[in-house]
Amino acid sequence: MISLESVIEGCRNGDAAMQEELYRRYSPRYYALCRRYVPDDYLANEALVEGFLSVFKDIRGYRGDGSFEGWMTTVFVRTAYHLIKRDSRHIPLDDDHPDDDISENRSIEHQIDIRDALTSALRKLTDGQRMIVNMIAIEGYTFVEASKMLEEPQSTTKSHYYKALELLKKDLNRKLGKHYLKK
Repeated sequence: MISLESVIEGCRNGDAAMQEELYRRYSPRYYALCRRYVPDDYLANEALVEGFLSVFKDIRGYRGDGSFEGWMTTVFVRTAYHLIKRDSRHIPLDDDHPDDDISENRSIEHQIDIRDALTSALRKLTDGQRMIVNMIAIEGYTFVEASKMLEEPQSTTKSHYYKALELLKKDLNRKLGKHYLKK
């Protein structure tokens, strides 16, 4: 197996084989990240391609301060964010399905129902709200880091984040019942 340092150096030199190696190693991880940020598979694929193009173009800017994966994550989050900002094709998805009765047992099917309810609730958020929830609650960015990446004041980031959490909580309470979520 080729070392990551060799792959990075090869990419810096424009070596197509090393670019392919980097893509092969990291595309599943960064596709999943892109998919969490954008509303559909088509845009996730577009964000993945644009993100890798940015990585290949800007890899000389990676100086080895911090992890390479962390640097790439920043590139992909910014790419997804800018793609959402410029894309006007997105129409918010509504949940067309009536609420299913969820049994009290904690079976695998019940866990899947909870995951589906959360996925549906996340899809109802605006692109910006979903972006902020992903950055802070899932990716673990601080409000300071998220506001810098989103190029907005920290107070705006916090406001959008807490509003999105309230919307998620209301939707999940409606679908799952209040006893599943703590106040």
